[in-house]
Amino acid sequence: MCSTFYIGALCVLSASWLVLSAPEAGSQSMSEEERLNLKEEAKEMFYHAYTAYMDNAYPADELMPLSCKARWRDSEPSRGDIDETLGNFSLTLVDSLDTLVVLGDIEEFDRALRLVVRDVGFDHDLVVSVFETNIRMVGGLLSGHIMAEHLNQLYGALGWYRGELLTLAKDLATRLLPAFNTTTGIPHAKVNLKYGMKSPKLQGSRETCTACAGTIILEFAALSRLTGDPIFEEKARQAMDCLWSQRHRGSDLVGTVLNVHSGDWVRRDSGVGAGIDSYYEYLLKAYVLLGDEGYLERFNKHYSAVMKYISQGPMLLDVHMHRPHTTSRNFMDALLAFWPGLQVLKGDIKPAIETHEMLYQVIQRHNFLPEAFTTDFQVHWGQHPLRPEFLESTYLLYLATDDPYYLRVGEQVLRSLQKHAWVPCGYAAVKDVRTGVHEDRMDSFVLAETFKYLYLLFAKPSDLIIDLDQFIFTTEAHLLPLSLARLSNLTVVPGPDNQDTAQDSDVEYARSCPNAHYLFPGRHEFAETIRRPLKNFVNNVCPSRKTIKRKLRASEFQAGNSRHMGLLRDMGITIMALPDGRVQLLHTSSNAKSSDDAEEGLLFMQEMIELSKLQQEQPENPPRVVSFTRWVDGHSSKVTIQAGPAQFGLDLKGDVQVSGPIVKARHLRACDQLENEKEVRGKIVIMERGDCMFIEKARRLEALGAIGGIVLDNTPGTSAASSPMFAMSGDGTNDVSIPLVFLFSGDAEVLLKALQENPDLEVVLSDYVEKGKGSVEEVEVDGKDASEGAGEAGEAGEAGEASLEEGAMPQVISIINNRHQYHFQGSESVSNDDLVTVVEGQHEEQALSVPQDEALKNQEILKELEEAETAEEILVAAVRYVNLRQEQENAKGNTPLLDHPSSSIVAELQSLLVRKTASDPSLLRSLLSVHLRELMAVLQQATPSPADLDASIHQLLNQLSAFSTKPPQESTKKPLMTAPASPQGAAQKGDFHENRLEHLTEKIQEKIRKLKKKYEGLIPQHIEGLLSDFEGTSPPNTKDANRKDEL
Repeated sequence: MCSTFYIGALCVLSASWLVLSAPEAGSQSMSEEERLNLKEEAKEMFYHAYTAYMDNAYPADELMPLSCKARWRDSEPSRGDIDETLGNFSLTLVDSLDTLVVLGDIEEFDRALRLVVRDVGFDHDLVVSVFETNIRMVGGLLSGHIMAEHLNQLYGALGWYRGELLTLAKDLATRLLPAFNTTTGIPHAKVNLKYGMKSPKLQGSRETCTACAGTIILEFAALSRLTGDPIFEEKARQAMDCLWSQRHRGSDLVGTVLNVHSGDWVRRDSGVGAGIDSYYEYLLKAYVLLGDEGYLERFNKHYSAVMKYISQGPMLLDVHMHRPHTTSRNFMDALLAFWPGLQVLKGDIKPAIETHEMLYQVIQRHNFLPEAFTTDFQVHWGQHPLRPEFLESTYLLYLATDDPYYLRVGEQVLRSLQKHAWVPCGYAAVKDVRTGVHEDRMDSFVLAETFKYLYLLFAKPSDLIIDLDQFIFTTEAHLLPLSLARLSNLTVVPGPDNQDTAQDSDVEYARSCPNAHYLFPGRHEFAETIRRPLKNFVNNVCPSRKTIKRKLRASEFQAGNSRHMGLLRDMGITIMALPDGRVQLLHTSSNAKSSDDAEEGLLFMQEMIELSKLQQEQPENPPRVVSFTRWVDGHSSKVTIQAGPAQFGLDLKGDVQVSGPIVKARHLRACDQLENEKEVRGKIVIMERGDCMFIEKARRLEALGAIGGIVLDNTPGTSAASSPMFAMSGDGTNDVSIPLVFLFSGDAEVLLKALQENPDLEVVLSDYVEKGKGSVEEVEVDGKDASEGAGEAGEAGEAGEASLEEGAMPQVISIINNRHQYHFQGSESVSNDDLVTVVEGQHEEQALSVPQDEALKNQEILKELEEAETAEEILVAAVRYVNLRQEQENAKGNTPLLDHPSSSIVAELQSLLVRKTASDPSLLRSLLSVHLRELMAVLQQATPSPADLDASIHQLLNQLSAFSTKPPQESTKKPLMTAPASPQGAAQKGDFHENRLEHLTEKIQEKIRKLKKKYEGLIPQHIEGLLSDFEGTSPPNTKDANRKDEL
């Protein structure tokens, strides 16, 4: 908030804290060397987070520290209201500008300033929070502007700067002004940066929180006084006036949420935490910054009410504003940790010390301050997004008391951040303080406030390049000059030390009083006398059970470790392996070895649940591929197998790849010493899943000199085509530099067979470039053995086989991995491992190749289907596709029979239709209603099997039902030049989504049954007749065109 001078400036408000008790006991001291080391460590912590953001996320708003990538608005899954802090305006950099100045880094501040001027703009069609945008962005731009001008005056730095940040601040604040157009003057909670309140998303906007409306006056008043435009201060002052008028006249308390149009309270619970907190802060600071006595009078009224009704010893409990003697909830939230700091500024030190001590004991209990905790100090909400409020109060209490105890408090917070929040790419929020599980989130306030207050706690005024006595901190820890109270609405900053200010002597007198630092040098003993009675306050309210020495944590557990399995049995936990490779844990307290073991078992299960949730919430890692060249009968083909990534080791991203010969590990699971250690060096090692952690396998291989690893699934019959992608996790320490990829067992058989055929096989591990949906792709890349000459190639051409042009890559027509059981009446199912691959340009002995002109036809038809804009055009392209594919199948001698599963044609067509209509579900609706007759005719031409026809129709119906139940979202139109794989369950008659069919009317179901009966035994001539409705110069059949959509 501010420094020693600021405290002195406010000591006229209350002198109660100057009456200090005689010293009774000393406090923990800290040597000068320790202080300097902690100051430097705090500085390094800031730069670890700042550099990670600049290298991996800028110019996005935030860094995702676990993914080590940028968080852009609307590019990641929605997190609800929290995302309305983001506006695609480089939030973290703007919020961090003045922290660079506090750290004395003028060079980086200069560079950051230039980036902001060059890159930041606000003309975005995005709805943002008025409150967050004001305190973080407007405040950050204003503070950056003030620092630039101030450094120019003091040191002659940034001579190029001409007030660009002030212009940006005014532009942004002007975009927030439409939110203030309400009958009460209280602003809406949200506004669209481009369209104001005219956005459809804001039609129902009626409510806002007290803090949201009451935390604008500092930034808007500063902007008015710096630009000379009074509109901003007027709007903010009107909002403050309305909030004051809406207080409960009997209690002088305010509620949490109110209606912006009527001013009526929607939520009447009153406290000092979330929803109200910074309203009280800005009343006091508005008096300090602007010199308006009215704000001080209001603050004093509210403060008296808070201390009378809400303050209960060191605790602060919410009450009903209209019934202030009745508490409204039994928990406190982390945001109230700012209150002791505000009490320091008020001059009421004793309760500030008491509340701060209570909060510190909660932190000692849980490592961090939980987002909410109960009155008996148990965790209510376990999150901790690395908030700064407790450090802010610690800093101000140290300034007020000079007690080194608060340096030790800051040291413990620093150690907790380093131990529990540090990750290689910044600092990650803690999802639950009970388990220590991380969240992929690093808010901008971590750099703007948390590290700033941590650094200032250990820094002395002589360590800083600016005099903090001349500034006030906003709620976001941005610096605004105290001189705004006495200077005009020009662009002003604090002047040099020798500036003549005699004409303002009255104002200077009002801002001064005796400094307690000199009158009471032993005042830290006074703080100790207040803390001493509270020494065991938290434990006395809810005594801690004896500390259990943990034998095993969930993050350390290895299913293949016999010691770990024994420890789980002692805890009363049993493990059951599921067929899909997962494990199920069951905890029974009565089976535990002792009560302590049972309690540890409960903790272990809780940690495992949190780890499971975190894994599900992590953004999906991109797949990888294992590729190699395979020679069969003198012909080469490139085989590509989709693989799962690892969350550790070398990241195979973009052009990064590793290639080399492969070798099987012996023992295959690579958890113990290998029998073939000498063979591993310089090779990519194949191993099996199980017995130890993935990262342990990687460490062992790297130590032996391997250049990579391929882990094979230990569950038979699995495939990437029929299973969700599997990403291998580590143990939190990424000390591996070789890549690891994961292959499902079914896909791995292709690799193992190739290795058996060629023991010198070399493979490439690389990033995945999507082509088709199949898990294995094989594309012929050469029509002759490497040992054969050009003459043999010429002979192949003379033999009438289609060869590829030199250097040309073949176009994959279809890749189908039939890993599903197809059941038909009176027939056997297809083998699980059937792999059907059709490749343009492929030619083998005793097999006809696809003529080149037919390949061109394929591409032409697929392109026609891709560009189709109406249901009629889709049907025309579909018929042509079916005709061509049947010609190709007949040429190979593959004639579909009624008592056999159909060829892949109907599955390909169905998948093509799904992909084509994914971006426009209305096309699928039209096909299944207005053009259902024609669609069924085309599908029946594609397959002679009634079961296949039935399955395809039901699958399309399921897809339509899925469209209707999904929230609308932008879809990227994908090209259809490569026919996708047969979707899972293509011939399972749609029973997977049977529950969704209730959305379809009985009328449509009946229509399907009638049409199926009508078109039994359909012959190709019928198709041509149907097709004539749409082809040629004749217009579409009027009856079909005029039918209404019946769905």
